[in-house]
Amino acid sequence: MKSWHSNSLLQHPLSAPLLLVAVILAVYYPALLSGIHPVDDPGILAHYSTSPPISAILLPGNGYYYRPILELSFYLDNLLWGMEPGIMHLENILLHCANGLIVFLLAARRLGGASTAPTIHIIICRSNTLIPLLAALLFALHPVNVEAVAWIAGRTDLLLTLFILSSCFFWLRWIEKPRWQDMVGALLLLAVALLTKETALAFGVVALLLVLVWPGSATVSQRYKAIAITIAPVVLIVILALVLRKGTNGLSRFLSGADLQFVQSTWQALIALGFYVRKVVFPFPLNFAINVVHPLNGIFVLALFPFFWWVFRQYRRSGVFFTAALLLVMPALLIAVKQIAWTPFAERYLYLSTAFVALGLVGICEEWKRKCPVLLRTFFVVLLCGSAIFSFQRNLLWKNPLSFFEDAVAKSPEFGSVYHSLGGLLLQQGEVDRASEAFITADRLNKRASMRDLIRSSIMGAMLARGNNLEARIYFFQLYKNKKAAPDVFLDLLYKADGKRFESMENDGKAVLAQDMLETIGLVSALSEWQDSSCNWKKERSC
Repeated sequence: MKSWHSNSLLQHPLSAPLLLVAVILAVYYPALLSGIHPVDDPGILAHYSTSPPISAILLPGNGYYYRPILELSFYLDNLLWGMEPGIMHLENILLHCANGLIVFLLAARRLGGASTAPTIHIIICRSNTLIPLLAALLFALHPVNVEAVAWIAGRTDLLLTLFILSSCFFWLRWIEKPRWQDMVGALLLLAVALLTKETALAFGVVALLLVLVWPGSATVSQRYKAIAITIAPVVLIVILALVLRKGTNGLSRFLSGADLQFVQSTWQALIALGFYVRKVVFPFPLNFAINVVHPLNGIFVLALFPFFWWVFRQYRRSGVFFTAALLLVMPALLIAVKQIAWTPFAERYLYLSTAFVALGLVGICEEWKRKCPVLLRTFFVVLLCGSAIFSFQRNLLWKNPLSFFEDAVAKSPEFGSVYHSLGGLLLQQGEVDRASEAFITADRLNKRASMRDLIRSSIMGAMLARGNNLEARIYFFQLYKNKKAAPDVFLDLLYKADGKRFESMENDGKAVLAQDMLETIGLVSALSEWQDSSCNWKKERSC
C-alpha cells in the first residue's frame, strides 16, 4: 500500500480539502433530518416567516440583540426557500465545512512558510498537508461542536467563527508581510463578525496578542499603528455599549458589572474556565442543558496554568493559539457568572475556541512527527475515529427530540427548563400523564422568573388535555385570586375549561357559568385590545 507521501493522488492540492469536506458530510448528514428543535428554533421560524421589514433587521434598537448579519441570513432563508428546516440545516453543515477548510488553510500556512506565498494554492503545495488535515479534522469532528451545527439556532456561532477565522487569516498575512489590502480585509471581517455576535470583541484582544508576539516582517512602528487601528473601534463600541447599558442590547449586559462581587465572581469564572478546558480535552458527558458544574473545575484549571506557561515558553506559536482559545472563551465565562442565558454553560460556546486549539496543536505535532511519527499517527487515528463515532451518534440523537430531552433530563435532573421542553414533546405525542408530571417537576425546580407563567400555563393545559376541567379552574384560582390579574393565556385556558364544563352541566348551573364565561371573554378581548394599542404606540415611538 502506498503511503500518504508517495501517493500522488493524495499529494494533489485539492485532495486534503475534499477529504475533509467528505468526512464532515458523512458525519453530519443526520442533522439534515433534525427538523425544528423545540428550543429557540420555533421562535426563529415564526418570526422570520412573517417577513419582517428589512429596516427592523439592519437598524439597531429593534431587538434583544443587535446581530444584523445573523438576522439577515434567516431573512434570506424565508425569502429563498420559505424557512425549510432541511435546507437551513444544510446551510449549517456547509458553514461548518467552510470553517474546517479555513482551519486547514491556517494550519497549512503555519507550516508552509506562507509569508512569501501569494496564493492559497501555493500555501497548500509548499506544506505537508497531513498535519493541517489532522488539525482541521480534529476541529470538525470534535463532539462539543455538534450542538452548534445540528441546531438551527446554533448558526450564530458558525457565522461568527467563519468571519473570525477569515479575519485571523488576513491578520497573520499582514504581520508576516505587511500589505494594506490584508489589513483592510482583516478589519472588515472583524467588523462583520461584530455585527454577527457581540462576543467577537474578544478577538480584538487576540489580534493585539498576535501583533505583539507573532513573528513576521512587520516593523515595530507598523505594529504600533496596527494596535491603534484595532483598539480605536473596539473602544468606541465599548463606550457606546456603556452609554446604552440601561437598554436591552446584548453587549450592554456583558459590560455592566456593578452587581458582581469580585472574589466570588472570579472563583465562578475559574470554575467555568476549568469546565470548558476539560470539555475540550474530554467532552463527555455531552449535554444540551448544563446548569451547574463541579467546583473542582476551578482547582483543575489553576493546576493547569503552569502547564500553559510551559507550552507558551516551549512552543511559542502554539502557545499563542492556545492563549487565543482561552481569550475567546471569556464571553462564555461572563455568561456563566452573570447567568444571562437560559443555560449558563453550553457546549456551543466552545465552537470558536476549538478551532484555535486545533491550530495550536499544529506546531507541537510537527515536532512530534519527527520524533515518533508512528505513535503520533496512531494516536490521531484513534482520536479522530472516536470523535467521528461520538459526533455521528450525537447527530442521530438530535434527530429524535424526545430521546434528546430524555437524555438531557437524565444528565441535568435539577434543571427545570429542560423538564418543560420534555413535557411539551410528551404532550404532542399524547403521553399526557408523563407530560403533566414533567411540567409539575419543571415548576418545582424552576428558578427563572421568565419561565414561571409558561410552565404553569403548560400545567393547566395538561389538565385540559386529561379532561380535568374543574381541576384546571381550581388551579387557575390558586394562581390568581382575581381574573383581572391573570395574563391572557391563562384567561384563554380558563375559558376553554369552563366551555367543556358548560357542555356537561345541568340547566341550573349553566346560566351562572355562562355569565362567568362572558366575563372571562370580555377580559381577554380588553387585554388583546390593550396589547394591540401598546404595540402600535411602541411602533410609532420607534419610528
